[in-house]
Amino acid sequence: MNVLIAPNSFKECADSVKISELINNTLSENSSIKTIVRPLSDGGDGFLSVIKNIVNVFEIEILIKDASNKIKNYSILVDEKNEIAYLESASVIGLKCIEERNRKPLLLNSKTIGAIINQAAIKVKQSELKIKNLVIGIGGTATIDFGIGACSQLGLSLFDNNGNKLAPVPQNFTKVSSIKFIRSDLPFGLKCIVDVDTELIGEPGAIEIYGKQKGASESDLKIIKSGIKNIFEIISPDNKLNVPNKLNGAGGGLASGLNIFFNAEIIRAEDFIKNDILQSINLDEIDAVITGEGSFDYQSFEGKGAGIILKLFAERNNQIILINGSTNLPPNINLPENALVINLIDYFKSKEESIKNYQSGIAQATQIALNYLIK
Repeated sequence: MNVLIAPNSFKECADSVKISELINNTLSENSSIKTIVRPLSDGGDGFLSVIKNIVNVFEIEILIKDASNKIKNYSILVDEKNEIAYLESASVIGLKCIEERNRKPLLLNSKTIGAIINQAAIKVKQSELKIKNLVIGIGGTATIDFGIGACSQLGLSLFDNNGNKLAPVPQNFTKVSSIKFIRSDLPFGLKCIVDVDTELIGEPGAIEIYGKQKGASESDLKIIKSGIKNIFEIISPDNKLNVPNKLNGAGGGLASGLNIFFNAEIIRAEDFIKNDILQSINLDEIDAVITGEGSFDYQSFEGKGAGIILKLFAERNNQIILINGSTNLPPNINLPENALVINLIDYFKSKEESIKNYQSGIAQATQIALNYLIK
């Protein structure tokens, strides 16, 4: 029996590469099971780990000064053969990078992403790096700034009614009266792998759907949404910019901002998973698939990795096993009849305990999955 192991990351526990390894350890003990391991990334947490798993790359450091003038190191991966570099937004401005008490989206922005892009451009111009494209995995960010912070490091400035320059944080977006943009010359293209298809300023949009988990209050969300709408209205008439009718909500609008100001290509996670992660696999030879993620809910169907795998294999009528930290689906969403759900939280007294002991939880869940497959 050929079993594809393709989980997404379990936030607060481990990335998809580690989760895949734990599942494979148990399954591979059975001689009747042949495993094909393909950890998932939808652009969010663990993106670089997955890239290492599917592409021959080496790591380089980018040095950036923070607000207190301290130098911080950030990593990008380089595929020398294909002249592509990879950057993960979640490892730079992700929730995991910011203490809970400092998760205040009104005051946070994506400027470090812009600074890394700028430093990469300098390295290319100085012949220290040779790339044609920088691919950014976008998801899991603590920011909701429409990518304005990133663009502020690449030639964009905001001004109020009196011509005063404003700090590029969402708290100031409603005060913006004009925008000056002197585009930095990037010697490479930008591509963004996005983990959601949700519209940024829909009713409700990604701002409301994902904002609370980033630490925003109801009043914060109203200010952020009004501010982003204000900036959108200012730039919309500019025919020199690539302004779409609908803004992708991944990374708090980071992909959309880079798309508008730098013509970044937005690539859906579904296409990335099918064309890159699974491209070497003959799906007709797969008998069953094990996928899942930390919290499987309605958001998992908005372009997230486990939801993509579920959809792909439900159509093929394969056996599907979902190993999740927890599953919380509304009554109007039904899983396919060929799907078995196993929740780690069922083995423990609390969510905190299941997170702390996730390795033993994965082992127990995988044993149940194995028994189901070989019955």
